[in-house]
Amino acid sequence: MTGIRHSRAKVGDITLHYAECGAENDTLVLMLHGFPEFWYCWKDQLPVLGDKYHAVAPDMRGYNLSDKPEGVKSYHIRHLVSDVVGLADHLGQEKFYLVAHDWGAAIAYAVAIAHPERIKGLVILNGPHPYIFAELLSNNDEQIAHSQYMAFFQKPGVENRMLKDNGKWLMDWTFRAHIDKGQMTKEDEDAYLAAWTQPGAMTAMLNYYRASPLVPATEETKGRGSGLDPQKFKVHVPTLVIWGEADHALIKANLVGLENVIDDLTIKRLPDVTHWVTHEAPETAANEILAFVDRHEGEKQP
Repeated sequence: MTGIRHSRAKVGDITLHYAECGAENDTLVLMLHGFPEFWYCWKDQLPVLGDKYHAVAPDMRGYNLSDKPEGVKSYHIRHLVSDVVGLADHLGQEKFYLVAHDWGAAIAYAVAIAHPERIKGLVILNGPHPYIFAELLSNNDEQIAHSQYMAFFQKPGVENRMLKDNGKWLMDWTFRAHIDKGQMTKEDEDAYLAAWTQPGAMTAMLNYYRASPLVPATEETKGRGSGLDPQKFKVHVPTLVIWGEADHALIKANLVGLENVIDDLTIKRLPDVTHWVTHEAPETAANEILAFVDRHEGEKQP
């Protein structure tokens, strides 16, 4: 199985760090992490994909070893989309597969919607479609309740709580149960703490939430609807959604109506898996992604 290598790419005004496997292979598979992760969340999938494809997992801007531009505006979705397209350009690929989790999925959906001509296929792991999620945040009591952390993360100074006591609150909120169950190791815990404590990283990571227009509705705003036009959020590329149904943040209603906004949709449900799919079901995630890419690459063979 191919080893993981590290490199950097100048993309626009910033430099992104990325991990990769299979650089000798032609077909590019870009893998985008979410909050509060970094390239490392794909450590078990990168070598599997790298045996056949060029698998690349960047630290998104603001995270770990990538540049951390100052200011909330630097984390607007248009910059995040440009980073992904720019990284593909740097790697010399006009068309590529996009695999993404959590916040990375929000970015991946945006790339696929804005640049369908660049995307061969899209794999989403527990990341909501932007239109469906916006509607749920406006109208669905359960999703509103489960998303209060989004409003909390937008508050000034919350990074101090995140980093207090060596990141205890954030580690407990995210990965502690999985460490206790043996699904993640002390090495994994140390890797995340090292990434979170990179100078400026926690503020940059939270700026993704601060730059987003999406917030859970209040009593005053609930039921008004998102005001978004679903036609502007249609996905016209083949899409596989892998969904851990025990997700503590994203309810299963995020899957309802997906077929109305995605032309070519396959859903793989994982009943006993929570939000952190790549850690809880690493082999399943790797095999499903690999089979998806194989299938669509195979369809292109003469």
